[in-house]
Amino acid sequence: MVKMIKKLFVLQGKALLSGVWKIQGAQKPGAGKAVSAVFLGLIAAAGFFVMLYEMFAAMCEPYFSAGIGWLYFAMLAILVFALCVVSTIFTAAAVVFGAKDNELLLSMPIKPSAILISRVLVLLASEYVFTFIAALAAFVPWLMGGHAAARGVVFFAAGVLLLPPMSLSVALLLAWLLSLVSSKLRYKNVLTLIISVLFLLGYLFVYGNLQSYLGELAAKGGELAEAFRKAMPPFYSFGVSAASGAAGNLAFFAVWALAPFAAALLLLGANYKKTLTVNRGSRKVVYHEKQTSAQGTLAALVGKEMAKFWSRPMVVLNSSIGSVFMLISPVVLLPGVGILPQITALAPLLHASPAALFAAILAFLSCADVLSASLVSLEGKSLWIVKSLPVSAQSVLRAKVLTHLLSSSLPCLFSAVCVGAAFAESLADWLLILFVPQTMVALIAVMGLAVNLHFPKFDWTNEIYVVKQGMSAMLTIFGSMGLLVGLGLLYFFLVSAVVSVTAYFWICGALFAAVGACVYGWLMKSGAKMFAGLSV
Repeated sequence: MVKMIKKLFVLQGKALLSGVWKIQGAQKPGAGKAVSAVFLGLIAAAGFFVMLYEMFAAMCEPYFSAGIGWLYFAMLAILVFALCVVSTIFTAAAVVFGAKDNELLLSMPIKPSAILISRVLVLLASEYVFTFIAALAAFVPWLMGGHAAARGVVFFAAGVLLLPPMSLSVALLLAWLLSLVSSKLRYKNVLTLIISVLFLLGYLFVYGNLQSYLGELAAKGGELAEAFRKAMPPFYSFGVSAASGAAGNLAFFAVWALAPFAAALLLLGANYKKTLTVNRGSRKVVYHEKQTSAQGTLAALVGKEMAKFWSRPMVVLNSSIGSVFMLISPVVLLPGVGILPQITALAPLLHASPAALFAAILAFLSCADVLSASLVSLEGKSLWIVKSLPVSAQSVLRAKVLTHLLSSSLPCLFSAVCVGAAFAESLADWLLILFVPQTMVALIAVMGLAVNLHFPKFDWTNEIYVVKQGMSAMLTIFGSMGLLVGLGLLYFFLVSAVVSVTAYFWICGALFAAVGACVYGWLMKSGAKMFAGLSV
């Protein structure tokens, strides 16, 4: 059984990693693509590390000077636990319970428990990546501040290794409950999407107010130690074991981490085959006869793409997260949130209007919308269906571009109108906040599709492998962000002396529109030929 688990783990890992490369049949990824994937992964890891390092560097000295170093590590444990649970729960629901190769694997002489363990190990490995980055971000300030002892370092490392099993056990339980509940509902995709957004909003709320909470804890840490120990015993034990090298606390934390994980595996393993094969039932759709109007080719293709898009909550969240932020961005404009004074104070320093700053923010958020970079790959092994339709390749590509625009430009427009109502002081401000973000959205729509034509991935077993680890999605998101960062650096170091910020924004918008028009022209000619030549 161990050999089978190892083989399944390797296959699952290859499926996860192969999402970043174009693989047709047995073709292996080239060295250039492998280097590109590693480079993009390192950039993402570095950005995540820097963000957490700044937070822990601000916490380290005050906490240890106040004699509550345990709270420093407890906050690390809470952060890692919350991050892993939020980022894994829906992936676990799709990979562990909803993978498309379930029936194929169950038809083979493979124990269901081996399938379960191999998939859990893949999820565990991905959680360790996040955990190690966060742990390193907390370890460096601790070590540089001179507060680390040899015994504490050993216990800290041991505790870090125990964090992912604890968070994964909770994520597996929530994923199992989610699959049970959602399978009985007619609008389960909407429910999954709502729950995902609520998790995201809760995480952002806590992270946004973290500094104020940390300051209060630092002032009252001694008083809250006992309350913290009673309310969150595993995190308290982790903090004490790392700060003071207490073996008893580490053993207590190990029980909290490993016992639920073992229980989750035993519970799921005993019923895994039944869990995958049972027909839980769902609300039946009652057919009502009605007349339908004829649609044009483009409208029908766009309708098909949008229906597929909205039926996949994980695709929505991972490929259109920027739109989610745009839809909730008007909340930050409320008087009690505190963003208005910051934007108002920052604008004069940059010699720009608040509307111009928000135009840049919306343009940056649009970089997280990379739906078009996955639409070709999401056809999967059903690519032959769309290619067999009596429509031109140009129409298919045009529909995919419009699908991206509908999913991204409308939320961007909504956010721009709300921001304009709050900040626009003139017609020029209104035009700027409407023009620049929309041109960036259009550029990403065509650029992402062009990249996906060069790096398609059809042999996936779950859409998450395409939208989260796909090479085209990664190139699009980091490429668009790099473009904005590069234009910003160009302005501040070379152009700021001769061009105002507002004028530069108009130039950038015109550049986005011009480049987008050129890429769209390529799609309608060379891109259409490339799409016609694709095969699974």
